[in-house]
Amino acid sequence: MFHRQRHWSIAPADNAAALADQLTQSTWCGCNGFRLDEYLFVNDATSPDGAQEYAVLKRSDEGFVQIESLTFSWMTPDQALDIVRRVLAGEFDHERYDVITADRLETPTEHGRCQHCA
Repeated sequence: MFHRQRHWSIAPADNAAALADQLTQSTWCGCNGFRLDEYLFVNDATSPDGAQEYAVLKRSDEGFVQIESLTFSWMTPDQALDIVRRVLAGEFDHERYDVITADRLETPTEHGRCQHCA
């Protein structure tokens, strides 16, 4: 993770295809994140006008473990759908890059507005 203090507003994603489309066809605020099944995709971009980098998180005993980092702005919707399906299939579950505490993951109501919100 690039960001040690960032908090994210987590919204549910409808399905893998919708998430792939959202992450490749739109630019999101630095505080946006999406939940699909047991995985979170949180914006880890370093700049609002930079590449849309997302950390993929999965719940563990100690919080949420980052299992992958994906640059969706470099992918087509089909490529993104393929990688999202691979995440959902558990292909990256054995990886461990970082741990994020649950208090940094908020509902949109809890999150409100922050310096990253457009």
